[in-house]
Amino acid sequence: MGKHAKRVLLAGAVLVWALTVATAGLAGQAPSAAYTDPGWKPLLDRLVADGLDRASLERVFAGGVEFEPSIMARKVDAMVKKKFEPAPPPSHKTLQQSNYRHFLTPAVIDSAVRFVRENRPAFETATREYGPPPELIAAFLLVETKLGAYLGDRDALSVLASLARSSQLDGIKPYMKTLRGDPDRADYAAWAAADRAEWAYRELAALLRYAAANRQNPKSIPGSIYGAIGMCQFMPSNAQRFGVDGDKNGSLDLFAPADAIASIACYLRGHGWKPNMTEAQTKAVVYAYNHSDLYVLGVMTVADRIRAKL
Repeated sequence: MGKHAKRVLLAGAVLVWALTVATAGLAGQAPSAAYTDPGWKPLLDRLVADGLDRASLERVFAGGVEFEPSIMARKVDAMVKKKFEPAPPPSHKTLQQSNYRHFLTPAVIDSAVRFVRENRPAFETATREYGPPPELIAAFLLVETKLGAYLGDRDALSVLASLARSSQLDGIKPYMKTLRGDPDRADYAAWAAADRAEWAYRELAALLRYAAANRQNPKSIPGSIYGAIGMCQFMPSNAQRFGVDGDKNGSLDLFAPADAIASIACYLRGHGWKPNMTEAQTKAVVYAYNHSDLYVLGVMTVADRIRAKL
C-alpha cells in the first residue's frame, strides 16, 4: 500500500477519536445542545452520514463557528460578473507596479535564501524525490505566506462551513451586488451557489479529516478567505492528494516547513513537473498553482533571484 493510501486510511481510522480529543475542552456542554444556530443541523447531519461523530462535531461547532453568507455572496458575485460583464482589458502592470514588488527586494530575497539554507535537508529531499528545485519551492512559500509569516486571518472551518451552508440563492441575495434584477443573472447565481456549496462541502470534510490525522482541533486552523491552509496555502482536498509528511514524524502538518516543502514539490510534480522542462512548460506548471500570468511571472522571477544567491 502506498504512503498516500496509508495516510488516508489513518485519517479515516482516527477521525472520530481525534475530533473527540481535540474538543475535549468543550466536553462539559451537552452534545444535543452544543451549538445554538439550528441552521447548522443539515450540514452536521450530512457530515455524520459521511462517517463523522455527531457529538464531537457539535462540540466543535459550539466553539464559535460563525455563519457568514457574505463569503458565498462575494464568490458568486465574482462568477456572475465574469459571465455577464465584459472582461477587463489585459493588465500591463510590470512586477514593480504590482503587489509582487515586495517580494523582489533584496532583503526579502535574502530571507528566502536563509530559509533554504536553514531547511536544506528538507529541500534536498523534496528535490530528489519529486524534482522541483529548492529555489522554485521557496518562491511559492515566499509569495503564498511570506515563508509562513502570514497564514491567513480567517478561521478555515467557519469559512468552509459557511460556504457549504450557502447553497440557496435566497440566503445570499441580500449580500450580493451583481444581480440587478436580471432573471438570467439570478438563475446563474442560483446554480453557482449550489455548485460552490458542493465544492465547499468536500473541502470542509477534507479539512476535518486533515485535522483528525493531525490530531488538531479544526477550529484552530487559520486559513484564507476561501479556506486555503498552511504555509503552501493548499485547499484541504489538495492536502489529502499532495500532502507529504516531509519530516517523517507520522503526521502531515502543512504549517511545518519540512511538510510544506515536500508537499509543494509533490503538487508540482502532480501537475506536470519533469526534468529538463522548457520555460513555457515550467510556466504552465506554475500557472496550475494560481491562474494568473502575473503570479507566474512573480514566482519565476523570485525563484531566479533566490537561485542567484544560493
